[in-house]
Amino acid sequence: MKPLFLLLALVSTVFADIPRKQPLTKYMQLVSNSPFTSKPPPPDGPVAGPNPLEDYALIGVAPVQGGFRVTVINRKKPDERYSFDSHRKDTENNFEVISIERKPGNPLGTVVHLSQGSNKGTVEFEPELLTLKTPPPPQQQQQQRPQVPGQPPLPTNPADPNARQPRPRVVQPPVPTPQQPSGGRDNNRRPDRR
Repeated sequence: MKPLFLLLALVSTVFADIPRKQPLTKYMQLVSNSPFTSKPPPPDGPVAGPNPLEDYALIGVAPVQGGFRVTVINRKKPDERYSFDSHRKDTENNFEVISIERKPGNPLGTVVHLSQGSNKGTVEFEPELLTLKTPPPPQQQQQQRPQVPGQPPLPTNPADPNARQPRPRVVQPPVPTPQQPSGGRDNNRRPDRR
């Protein structure tokens, strides 16, 4: 067994090539396909961008003949409201109701599944968009009344029912006395003393 091993070692050294330096291009693939520098593979399906249905919130679901009428509002532009029926496709704004999930006992828990073109999504009620904000009351200009000495100050808010209201002062006009003729004497007058 020893001679066979030696014979094989001798034959391999005779026919062996001298080692040579390899070109750098042979190892460039290791650098370019490194797990630290390579980009991840592209996803198999289409790349999903921002869903435009995320900009909408549900503000109303009402039963109508044949289905429901759904009203949505654009969160970024609250003046934009869209109403459409669940049994018909809205051709103007391209909305279509896929399904409506109503929760018994919780009307604000309703979820509407919509599609707008190729985009699909859900819209729900948002309580902060449902509350009506009352405008502030108009400010009334308060008239400054002069303070009369010896009287309590007048109330500053005339709409306050607990404020003390001043009693209006009524002054009777003087009753005119009958006039006597100019030649006669007035009995009520004293004579002049000089």
